[in-house]
Parts: sequence; structure tokens; C-alpha cells
Amino acid sequence: MSRSPAVLLVVGQGRRNEALAEELQLDGYQTRHACDPAQLRARCAPGEVDLIILGPAPDQAASLGVLRALRAGELHPEVNLGMRVLWVTTTGAVTEVLRAFETGADDVVRAPFIYTEVLARVRSLLRRNLGDAPDVLRYGALEINPAARQVTFGLTTVELCAQEYALLLHLARDPHRVFTKDELMREVWGFRAQSRSRTVDSHACRLRRELARAGAEDWLQNLWGIGYRLAPDAHAELRLLPGRRSA
Repeated sequence: MSRSPAVLLVVGQGRRNEALAEELQLDGYQTRHACDPAQLRARCAPGEVDLIILGPAPDQAASLGVLRALRAGELHPEVNLGMRVLWVTTTGAVTEVLRAFETGADDVVRAPFIYTEVLARVRSLLRRNLGDAPDVLRYGALEINPAARQVTFGLTTVELCAQEYALLLHLARDPHRVFTKDELMREVWGFRAQSRSRTVDSHACRLRRELARAGAEDWLQNLWGIGYRLAPDAHAELRLLPGRRSA
């Protein structure tokens, strides 16, 4: 079961953000407040925040930088890089809205806003995280348990950082499919614009190395000029086991 009530982290200076946190608390949510985007690293402890609201801030670049770091898995090894983020625009300009989405925001609300609209968007974003425990994925000797965030190959635990784990999980959900690098940047890292960075390649290289250390040689295939897929055809078929929670 998900934690109840949900924990929301409101980031931004000023009475508007403080008032928003207070209103959300009145509607039954646990709320935290960080005046500066840089504080998000300290306030967003692993497993303790369900949704981040990035409110208006004097330094928009800092907010974008924190959001970018979140999507890249650089805030904390255990912080979920797929955490829901609601961006509150400072101007409502189309360029700012598009920039927020391209950096990794899940939804955007324009300021000045009506509180009931923000509440509806918060509820919608949180519903995306609800449900039963996700299925355990087993592909030959490889097993991925999303509820426990644990990967094993045979009896060996595969130690992965947050972004390597997210990449593996994404590939494992459709193991015979080749995902292009642009798809992976968009679907795993949350970047909606095409990127020529080496982000996918560098994390795929480390993921391949960790799998090999556990005995899973050649389980991550790189199709040059196209993208990546998990496991050659010779390996066993994907099996979904009933979801089970960590203790």
C-alpha cells in the first residue's frame, strides 16, 4: 500500500508558496517547504516525498538545474528519478512552459493560479503512482523486483545506481524491442527534446559492466546507430510474477 497521506514538497520563496503548502495541508497532505531549489537535495530524502511542486523562484535557472539533476538521478542514489513534478510558471510564457516540460516536469500550472486547479493537478499526478505492487520481471536468470528496487542474476545481487536501474527496468518491460537513444532520453530521463549528449551511452556502458560482473555477459545489446535492447534472442522469455513488496 502507498503511504497515506501523501507527502508534498513545495519549493520556492514567498508567501504564495507558503500559502500553497498550508492549503494542501488543510486538504490532508503532509507538506514540506524548501525556500531555495538547492535545499531540495536535503529535503527530498529517499522514499519520503511523493510529489514536488516547483513554485515561482527568483532564480529560474537554479530550479531548472535541480529538475534536470533529479531526472538524471544526481540528487541522491536512492531518490526516484521518475518522481512526479508540478512546475508553477513565473510568467506563463510559452517558452517557459515548454522549457519546463523539456527539462522533465510532468505538468505545468500558470501563475497566478486558482488553488482548486492546483489541487486537481496534484491529485491527478499522485494517481499515476497508485496501485498494487508492480510485477516482478524475470528473464532467464535475471530478476527485477520494482517494489524492492532489487536486481539479481541467479543468486548474485546486481548493484546499480538509480539511473542505471531505471534504464534496465525500462528495457526489461519490452526485452525484444530496440529502444532508440532519443526514446530512452525521453522516457527514462524525461528530456522531451532530442539530445546529442552521451548520457544514454555512458549509463548503458556502466549497466553492461555491472551485469557482466554478476555473470550476465552480453545481456545488454548496443545496435550501433540505433539504440539498445535487453538480452539476445537466445535467452529465456520474459516472465511476469505476482508483485511482492519489500519487507
